This record gives sequence, structure tokens and C-alpha cells, in this order.
Amino acid sequence: MKVTRRYLQVLLVSCLIISTVLLLRYKNVTLPAFEWSSADELFCHDISDQAALPDISQHPPNPNKRNIFFLETTCNSFRRGKLFIKARQACAVESAARLNPDMDVHLLFASPGILKDENTQSDRLLHSLTAYPNVKLLHFDLQQFIQDSPVEELWSSGRIKESRYPVAHVSDILRLLTLWKFGGIYLDLDVIVLKSLTTLPENFAGAQSVDLVANGVMGFSRTGKGHQYMQECLEDAALNFNGIIWGENGPILITRNIFKHCSKFSYPMLIRFGICDEFRIIPPSGFYLLPYQNWQLFFEEDLAGNIVSYAEANSYLVHVWNKLSLNWTILKRDLNVPYLQLASKYCPGVVRELDVEF
Repeated sequence: MKVTRRYLQVLLVSCLIISTVLLLRYKNVTLPAFEWSSADELFCHDISDQAALPDISQHPPNPNKRNIFFLETTCNSFRRGKLFIKARQACAVESAARLNPDMDVHLLFASPGILKDENTQSDRLLHSLTAYPNVKLLHFDLQQFIQDSPVEELWSSGRIKESRYPVAHVSDILRLLTLWKFGGIYLDLDVIVLKSLTTLPENFAGAQSVDLVANGVMGFSRTGKGHQYMQECLEDAALNFNGIIWGENGPILITRNIFKHCSKFSYPMLIRFGICDEFRIIPPSGFYLLPYQNWQLFFEEDLAGNIVSYAEANSYLVHVWNKLSLNWTILKRDLNVPYLQLASKYCPGVVRELDVEF
């Protein structure tokens, strides 16, 4: 048999996907080690007298609908003097809005900022998002948002911003607090939604490995068991906040608190079983098709299209590990790159507004 170059490419990609699935099923996946960040990156959180969008505390989500939440907790908008969004963030929001027209999709900015159209790429992206009737751009004043919550004292102590990873740890706490207040679904801003999320159970989170439940995609009810679980997580964070370990207040905290409800199982048994009390644990293929060690596969050529077809068949969304992939750019002409192929289909408005690269 003649072995062609295309045959070898198909074989290589197929082997990589199979090895990834086996890795997720049989091998523990530890958390990556990230460089420390600085609380200076969050200075805008203390600014409340600047022009901003309407605040979610005065414009709460519709309690009669299931809501989706994205949180932008950086100060990028304040630094630019207007609202700012990156292309991949906009893709996450558009894909969620397109595939879930009956849900309201809330993009919450911690940074003050206003919409100002100067025809930059970011301006065009924000304009394209606001064309969706179910997309809501809102500010959240963090001092007000934290008030009367289980983590108010922790926040006031300054321990979160003094951690080694203040950007990540602020985000970890705020996503829990958002679901505690309003219920609904939280999504990281480095996803592309591929399917409607309406079929997901009310209370769920996604496993990223055989023994770790991640906090990048999760949903909990505003009342009942879901609210109780968020209360427990926030109380755990207030009591046991750890500013030294990157994932301690996120995936590790989520996993620990789920396990409390089903402690007769080991972590791997619980995650493989997929249900605990009234909580569903979605397997890695649902949200975290590729572990962080293989994030490059979303951004490298896949001539056979195996990654895209596998994701569309098995995943609600793809998560592309922004902390690792943010500096990897894709040119608009890179048509065989899985991320761009998915973006072209699920966030076409964003792709149309790109200048040169993703």
C-alpha cells in the first residue's frame, strides 16, 4: 500500500485524539503551574465614580429565565477609556447567544467603561454582540456585589488581592458568587459553544480529568440544592482561602465540596459515575475535550478535520485554555485550524469583524 502524506497526517491526528481520550479516562491530569500575577492588574475594581454600563445589582437577571454569565474581571476597558473585548472573548459570547436564543447571555465587566464607537476591532465586535437581543452588557460594582455575601469579610480583608494569583482567585470567587446570587450557567470567556445548553441539568459542573471537577463551565439553581451548594462553596472559600496554590479556590474547591455529598466514593469513582445527590458531573469530552497539555491542537492545522468532527459529535463546547493559548495567534487565512473552523461556524459575526488575526 502506498503511504501518502495525507494518510500520515490523518493517522497522526487520529492517534493524538485517541491518546487524549485515554489520558482523560485513565490518567490523572494535574493543574498547570502559572506565573504569579499582580493585584495592580485589578486596580479598577476600586473605582466607582467613573462612567460605566448599568450595574447588575440594579438590573438583575430575569428570575423566570435560565441565564448564562460571562465575567470580564480585568481592567482592560478602564485602561482604554471605553469598553474593550478580545476576539476570542466575543466569540464565546456570540456562540452562546446564537445557540441559546431563549436564554439571556450576560457579559459582566468589573472595569468601568462605556460603549464608544471609533471603528476599532473591539468596537465592531461589541456592536455585533449587542445586535443579539439576548445579549446584555452590564457592569458589576464589586464592593456592592460582595456586600452581605458569605465572602464579604474575606473580600474586605484584602487577602484575595494579596494572593500570588489575584486575577485568577478574584475570578474564582466571583463566578461562585454570581451563581449564588442569580443561579444559571457560568462560562469561561475562552470557549466556543457548539450546542444548545438547554439540555444540561440544572445543577452540573464538568470534569476535566479522572479526579478533578473544573470551574470553567458550571450551572446551579438560584434556590434549593444548587443554591445550597454555592453557599457551601463560598463558606469554604471564606474559611479556607488559599492564595498560594493557583487552583485551590477553583477546581480543587469545587471537587472537594461535591465529594462531601458523596464521600463514600473516591474522586475517580464519583466522576466516572457522573452523578452525586442532585448534581451531574459532565465527562471531560463535554467541555474539556483536550486537556491543557494538548491545547495546541486547537490552533494547529488539522487537514483531516478530526478534531472538529469529534468535538461536534461529543462536546457541548470547547474550552481552549486561554492562560496557555492567549499569545498564539491565528491568521484569518488559516482555514485548516480547528479553532478558526469552529469559530467560522459558531461565531460568524465575530469572524467577519476580524482585522487580520484571531
